[in-house]
Amino acid sequence: MYKKVLVTGGSGFLGRRIVEECQNLGYEVLSPRSSEMDLYDLQSLKKFIKNNSPEVIIHSAAYYGGIGICNAEPANLFHNNAVMTINLYKAASECGVDKVVAVGSACAYPALVDGNMSEDNFWDGAFHHTVEAYGSSKKIQIIAQGAYYKQYGLKGNHLILTNLYGEHDVFTEYRSHVVAALIKRFSDEVEKGSDKIVNWGDGSPEREFIYVGDAAKALALSVELDHDLKPINIGTGIGTSIKELAEIVAENLNFTGKLEWDTSKPNGVARKVLDVSRMKKVFPNFTPLAFNEGLKKTLDWYLKNKTSADARD
Repeated sequence: MYKKVLVTGGSGFLGRRIVEECQNLGYEVLSPRSSEMDLYDLQSLKKFIKNNSPEVIIHSAAYYGGIGICNAEPANLFHNNAVMTINLYKAASECGVDKVVAVGSACAYPALVDGNMSEDNFWDGAFHHTVEAYGSSKKIQIIAQGAYYKQYGLKGNHLILTNLYGEHDVFTEYRSHVVAALIKRFSDEVEKGSDKIVNWGDGSPEREFIYVGDAAKALALSVELDHDLKPINIGTGIGTSIKELAEIVAENLNFTGKLEWDTSKPNGVARKVLDVSRMKKVFPNFTPLAFNEGLKKTLDWYLKNKTSADARD
């Protein structure tokens, strides 16, 4: 059994929960700030790893955002994430780390996968054009894992996460996940006393959401998995339509106005849901929270911390 785990991005939305889950499992957890370990600086990274000797790294750090940032900063998304990955694997392989757990993304799947996205389809086509830069920067991780295992024996696992939501997310639209963006938008409209909210499309597209604490738990559990670079989808396997999501958020925020749909706007991909059959075999005792339950926890936290949550960028 491993004893010491390094979590990159350990103060972030997902990272802070990974730290908690690893501590709950009894690991000594390293969670350095960028002033202690700069992922963009190979020498800083190597110095920290040599001085602290982690056996396993969970690579949670990422530069990410919503549609706004994907449109405005594709080069930054690709560069920042790729540089962090390249530096991390080089440093890990040269400084005695035994294993790296990669935090992957459903954005790395091909755009044209029909039905639920299975790990067997991971290499079956091109990215969706809207997430090409981010998706490719995440997919680089599995290429790095294969290369560094072959040459240096660096072990690993690759977990692919569906859409996250939960406390401490970024709620500003530019960098927010889907659920957080909708929560903020509806909350703002309630404060204004609006009598209607207009949403894009017809509300029919289905998306999948997993509570951040559950995703973190799966990542912590993966520390003890045997080396295996076939990806593992981490999600619920349950699709929720955008219309259902809007109605649930509206109900929980006591919005009594009308929900309207602008069908002149695009719907996007009809269904993006992960096939989680492999996850259930690898983690047989892992059961994610029901969406309504996780959403209630997120809404309660957001409403109590709205001012500080809205200020985070």
